[in-house]
Amino acid sequence: MTHEFQPVQPDPDAVERMRRQLGPFDMHQVEIWRRMTPAQHLDIVFQAYHLALQIVRKTEQDLHPELTPEELKWRVIRRMHGDLSLGRDRKSRTDE
Repeated sequence: MTHEFQPVQPDPDAVERMRRQLGPFDMHQVEIWRRMTPAQHLDIVFQAYHLALQIVRKTEQDLHPELTPEELKWRVIRRMHGDLSLGRDRKSRTDE
């Protein structure tokens, strides 16, 4: 079974809300970003993802110290993907 990738179109209202929340751009930062290579952009994205992963893992460990390493792994995966249906053990998801 093959699945064709369907890019998600951003919600224009959500984009506008984000622009208002962020405020005006720092043009100095914009210029630095424009000079960066695609590889440098990706490196920053990977660093941000890794930081988010560490934060989620630590939060879950602090909130649920009783979790086994396997349960913790799936809990982190579900939070990072925003999909509570992910994981092998459905019984461990009843409290979420």
